[in-house]
Amino acid sequence: MKRKEMKTLVTTSAKRAIVILSFAPIVFLTSCNSDNNSEDMHELNSYPSDLISTPISTSNFPVAVAESQTPINIVPSSAIAFHSTDPTIHYGSVNLNSVVNNAGENLKINVTGADNANNYITVGGKKFNLVNFHFHYNSEHTVDGKYSKMEIHFVNVSADNSYAVLSVLVDIGTGNSSLQNLFAQSPTTSNETNSPNITFNLLDLLPTNTRQYYTYSGSLTTPNFGASSNITNGGPVDWFVFKNKQQLSDAQFNSYTSIYAEPNFRAIQPLNGRKVYVNSGN
Repeated sequence: MKRKEMKTLVTTSAKRAIVILSFAPIVFLTSCNSDNNSEDMHELNSYPSDLISTPISTSNFPVAVAESQTPINIVPSSAIAFHSTDPTIHYGSVNLNSVVNNAGENLKINVTGADNANNYITVGGKKFNLVNFHFHYNSEHTVDGKYSKMEIHFVNVSADNSYAVLSVLVDIGTGNSSLQNLFAQSPTTSNETNSPNITFNLLDLLPTNTRQYYTYSGSLTTPNFGASSNITNGGPVDWFVFKNKQQLSDAQFNSYTSIYAEPNFRAIQPLNGRKVYVNSGN
């Protein structure tokens, strides 16, 4: 073969190689994009239908429950945005007639009778009545890996035994007289119950903006703490973790820990591919 012909052949082959190499990444990126869930591509216009609770399992856990445990680390930048008026919160005042020192682990207030019937939330038209609210410290959920000082859980249960929990994170800051009044009613002895029979407004514990929150499908977090936190807890549970927090003073936090000396929060659990959504509140 002549030198001129060889040169032409090499040049043509090189051009073909460049065309092939420049085309390959385009094919790869197109393939990746085709795998994306459509929910990741735009904001949802209603509460995510895959998060409506079904009756909870407390034994013989399905794989989906065993792998969907709470608490989790919430990463706001990875949350899927949506717009919804759910949950609709119908909370008001309750009578404090069952204020419990829960095995020396945390303060728990049971909500029964008329208070249970009159305090509820709805999600997707489904009604969940408030059965108790209780405290954890430190917080159980983290946001971008950061713990809050405390976390309040409002546990709501539907007629078919589905669970939905509202979570309020609490940081050290301005004093909160409602929290102080509630702590003052706490028994000081493990498993003791006080019945002060005074009225308490639940709305004083919620953030002023309850339309902004993170939501996902998880589990209960008790009674498994610390080293035992890998034990499966009941689920599924619809979780609503409010973006806006409450505050309490150092003195108020110290008054709580003078009764409940040991932290009671479960270790962070793997997400295992679950979706975390964020309601912008608009």
